[in-house]
Amino acid sequence: MEQPATGSGTRWGPLFGARASIWAKTWEGPDGWGTPVYEHVLDRARIGPGTTVLDCGCGAGRFVGLAAQRGAAVAGIDASDNLAEIAAKRTPKADIRVGDFEALPWPDKTFDVVTGFSTFQFADDHVAALTEAGRVCRGQVWVVIPTRLADSGIPAVFSALATLFPPQFLSSLKRSGMYALSAPGSLEEVLSRAEMSARSDQTIESTTVFPDTGAAVGAFLSAGATALAIRHSGQPAVERALHAALAPLTGDHGQVTLLGWFRVVQTG
Repeated sequence: MEQPATGSGTRWGPLFGARASIWAKTWEGPDGWGTPVYEHVLDRARIGPGTTVLDCGCGAGRFVGLAAQRGAAVAGIDASDNLAEIAAKRTPKADIRVGDFEALPWPDKTFDVVTGFSTFQFADDHVAALTEAGRVCRGQVWVVIPTRLADSGIPAVFSALATLFPPQFLSSLKRSGMYALSAPGSLEEVLSRAEMSARSDQTIESTTVFPDTGAAVGAFLSAGATALAIRHSGQPAVERALHAALAPLTGDHGQVTLLGWFRVVQTG
């Protein structure tokens, strides 16, 4: 089932879907960025047989598949039809839909657990996105955003691409982008406006390791923001910037290590 993407979904869906297969193999593969965070939520939310779970911004369905493996009835929504197609193939029994998580196509109180792994910050209206998550949930909403940015590898790499984006895009990222809710107090304000409160708030380390620079460059080329830089400045310029940014993060044996931390907030 599909619904028209609106707001930020019309921008981010095509960008993240441009190299969906590479994204699925890298960032959402077995060694992708989120495994420690996924396992934390799976354990703390006690996801298992009888649990109904919705993942907002499900991408290629890595978390949806892990929840299904524990016996949960799973659903996901993403603005990218290409990523949603991969998610549906990975977990055929999942209810995967294409649309915008600011307007979820499910009735009130459908799910026990609703999650958003580094996704709610991409909404144009963060309050609307979280309000929708709360509306369709009868239990827990889990919000995951990047934190400790100054110490982290992924933001360091993206900062090296700053001059390659359209100038107007950089200002819009403060409203809708990977780090839009990472500033101190930002998430607290949005949760308050959505009439939600935190039951737990933890920081989880989630370091990503690529076998070599080529694999890391390929992964970054598949990211939504990078797709826009490619459109604006061309792939050769983006690849040069990525190689330069990744050099300090590359070890003696060629592995690229991207330290990372994510704030995991449980509401409900």
